[in-house]
Amino acid sequence: MVDQTKENKVENKRKRVPLSTRNVLIAPQKPGFVRRFVNDEPDRIQMFKDAGYTVVDENLPVGDPKLGQASNLGRMTNPSVGGGKKAVLMEISQEYYDEDQAVKAAKIKKVEDEMKRNTKPSADAEMYGKVSIS
Repeated sequence: MVDQTKENKVENKRKRVPLSTRNVLIAPQKPGFVRRFVNDEPDRIQMFKDAGYTVVDENLPVGDPKLGQASNLGRMTNPSVGGGKKAVLMEISQEYYDEDQAVKAAKIKKVEDEMKRNTKPSADAEMYGKVSIS
C-alpha cells in the first residue's frame, strides 16, 4: 500500500504544468512598430532584414509568467526555442507591416473569389456549380 501522505507532500512541492501549456515568447511592444521572434536559421534573419525588419538591440523581458513558471522568464531578445535553436527579436514599422498584410489579404481574396465564381458548362466537360465560403 502506498503512503498517501508522502505522495501529497511531493505533489505540493512542485507545480504541475499541463503538457498543452507552452511558454509563448512575448516581448514589450513599441508604439509604431510590430515585433516578432524569428528563428535564427541560415538566411532567415537576412530575409527579414531585406523585408525591412531590424534586430531589436534592447535588453527586454521575454516570456509570459502566466504560461509557465517564473524561472522561464529572461531578460534577453534571443531566447532558446528548443532543439538547440535560438530566436531573434525583430521589428518593422507599422506602416510596412500593414502594407505586407494588405498584399497577403489581396492574394487570399483573389483565390477565394476564384473558388466562389460560377463556372459555366463547357462542351468538353459537364462541370458547373458554385462554392461558398462562410
